[in-house]
Amino acid sequence: MKKLLILAAILLAQSAMAQGLKQGTLSNVKRLTTGTEMYENPRWSPDGTKIAFTRLGYDGLYIIDANGTAVTQISDDLGVGYQYQWSADSHEILVRDTRWENNATGTMRLHAAWSIDMKGKKVRLSEDAEYMQPAAWRYSPVGEKSIMCVDAPAISGIKLKAVSTAVLQTVAKSVGSNISFYVDGDNLYKITARGTKVLINQGPSFAPALSPDGTKVAFNQMDDVCVMNIDGTGKKVIGAGYNASWVNNNQIVFERTTDDGHTYLTGELYMASIDGSNIKKLTSTADKIEMNPSVSPDGTKVVFTSFVDGQVYIADLK
Repeated sequence: MKKLLILAAILLAQSAMAQGLKQGTLSNVKRLTTGTEMYENPRWSPDGTKIAFTRLGYDGLYIIDANGTAVTQISDDLGVGYQYQWSADSHEILVRDTRWENNATGTMRLHAAWSIDMKGKKVRLSEDAEYMQPAAWRYSPVGEKSIMCVDAPAISGIKLKAVSTAVLQTVAKSVGSNISFYVDGDNLYKITARGTKVLINQGPSFAPALSPDGTKVAFNQMDDVCVMNIDGTGKKVIGAGYNASWVNNNQIVFERTTDDGHTYLTGELYMASIDGSNIKKLTSTADKIEMNPSVSPDGTKVVFTSFVDGQVYIADLK
């Protein structure tokens, strides 16, 4: 019997490896940032060489090499750290800024979409809007970049550097390369390549994340992490958690936090299969409140922050 159990375990591990599935362990945890400034919302570049992150409150944007060197601040603008998006070639980041301007009736809050390159050069991509969901990248068949912004007209005639041939092939293979999502506090919508808004989930929804193959979306429905097809079918409630990040097409990592209404009290990272099974706790620390997980494009590493010190950490995922 013992030999049979050992053989079954070996076969299970081999099967998981064959499918690229992770067993659910973190190791080699390292701190990437230093100082007293507090950060949040780290996100990997598509090529896996860089990590972007923002200050607590989503102000400013920073870039750091994946090995923890060469930290660069590319923006100090307000609000640009909220749902920013890397371009497919990892050369630019799409952001939405926040500004307050005075007019005859008082102070007005305005937003616009901008691209920022790795040297901090900004290009304005949309008109102003009082309310604006973050825009999303779009790619033409020849690799030209543009944006889809539901809440404000895009500025015509803007020329951005096209993606390389190699990157274009990767983008072209992605079913979801020209799909994004929109939340309005009440529902979750899919935005098609033509800008059509299609309702896919009724009820308060936020933090949508597209699967690597572009066929599914992970999102929050109130305090639960859910996964479903991008046409709104096949919804599965994974359980309590926030801020899901895809490991591969079959697994996600997310955070579970508690708070008292004013500040976070606990926080750990978890991994689960998208059918709701195999939920595993990845962290268990007394000196950190782990949040904001982001899995590397190859699924081998996770970056996250700790609310205790506000620093960015990286760990191996197996």
